[in-house]
Amino acid sequence: MSKKKVASRCLVVDASVAKAAGSLESKHPTGVLCREFLMAARSVCHHVAWSDAIRAEWERHESTFARQWRLSMFNLRKLRSVRPSPSSTLRDSIQERCGEKAILSIVLDDCHLLDAAFATDFRVASLDEQVRGHLAALARAVEALQRIIWVNPAIRSEHAVEWLEKGAPDKKNRRLLEGRR
Repeated sequence: MSKKKVASRCLVVDASVAKAAGSLESKHPTGVLCREFLMAARSVCHHVAWSDAIRAEWERHESTFARQWRLSMFNLRKLRSVRPSPSSTLRDSIQERCGEKAILSIVLDDCHLLDAAFATDFRVASLDEQVRGHLAALARAVEALQRIIWVNPAIRSEHAVEWLEKGAPDKKNRRLLEGRR
C-alpha cells in the first residue's frame, strides 16, 4: 500500500514552542504537546523558516529537547534560511490602527514572525495567545494579516499534530481573522 503524499510547508515556529518543548520523559501537558508538534513537523516533511531574528530568539529560549531537535532539522536540511524584508507597510498599517502603545509594543516585538511567514507559507506556530488576539483584532483592518494561519500547539483542541499530518492546510478557522480571538 502506498501512503498518501502530504504537502510540505514551511512553518514559522516561535521560540515559545521551543522553550516549552519537554524532554521525552516530560509529562507536563504543554511540554508534551510542543514536543509532539516539533516531532511531527520533522517526520511529516515540513520545513522551518530560519531567519536571523528567529535563530537569536531560539538560542535564548530553547529547551534541551528543542536544541537537539533543531540540530536534527539542520542535519536533515529542513531549516529553510529566510531573509525576510521587514515590511514597513505592514508596520505602518499596524501603527495606524493600534491605539494603545502597550499593545503596539507587544505586536511589533513579534513582527519578525510575520515577516518570516510572509516570506514563506503564511503559517505560524506560537503559544502566545496575547499576540494572537491582538493580531486577530488588527486583522479586521489590516488586510495583509488575514493571510496568516496561526496554530497553538499547546491547545489540545487545535489538533496541531493532526493539522501537520494533513499538510498544514489553509483552513478558514485557522486564519487570524476567523480563528480564536
